[in-house]
Amino acid sequence: MIQLDPISGFFHRERALQAEYPMRMLIVREGNGFLCMNSGDYPLSQGRIFFIPEEGLVRLDGEMTSGYWLSFSSFLYAEFLLQHLDPQAKNLFLNLSFRDLDPQKSAKTYSLLDQLKREIDHKRDLPFLAQYLSLFLGFTAGLDGYLAALTLDDLQQVLRFRAILEQFYKQERSIQFYAEGMGMSPGRLNKFLGRALGKSLTVLVKDRIMREAEELLLHSDYTIDEIATILGFEQTINFSTSFKRHKGMSALQFSRLNLN
Repeated sequence: MIQLDPISGFFHRERALQAEYPMRMLIVREGNGFLCMNSGDYPLSQGRIFFIPEEGLVRLDGEMTSGYWLSFSSFLYAEFLLQHLDPQAKNLFLNLSFRDLDPQKSAKTYSLLDQLKREIDHKRDLPFLAQYLSLFLGFTAGLDGYLAALTLDDLQQVLRFRAILEQFYKQERSIQFYAEGMGMSPGRLNKFLGRALGKSLTVLVKDRIMREAEELLLHSDYTIDEIATILGFEQTINFSTSFKRHKGMSALQFSRLNLN
């Protein structure tokens, strides 16, 4: 589902880079030369991150002193899109694009990549890697502006929280549970979440549950009663009330509206 390899050495455009998965990124730490695509040649500038579309061979012409070659599946990209609904996210890999990071953001980027490589090597589960990749894409593409102001330690804490939330949101609502998982007091966790993500734990858990509810209503054959059970509601009426407050319409109305 995801492949991340350090890349360095001399390259010639006659030989294409191989990628195991369709979504591809080249992260240049230091290099000279060009990334060569059908659409043209693009300089391998220091701190430049390329977002490369599925179509087209990727060739390098020059020297990569230090960098990363990242590829991942459409399944992992779909999780990123669920968390980023704006057109910029959907168009990120439509055509070749790149972003130049300043030294501070570049340092954070390579630290995140080094950690991601360790997580992949440790064979972390897919939901965790999906959250890591979503955070990484949001940060490097500049879609999550609030992340830019966070320290590297804060980014790692956000990642840790997202991973815990992804694993337990269906059955756990207690701030005490998440605080223990984060190694914090409940008060400190809520303060951190408010500063880093702009929301309380209660809101973050509810948002995640409702996002999953929308997905199940649109892309599964489960009944509303079954969806309520899957999402940890003891009674369907509680789920229905929460959903209506969240979307401004009932779950049944939402389902019927999106079938048309």
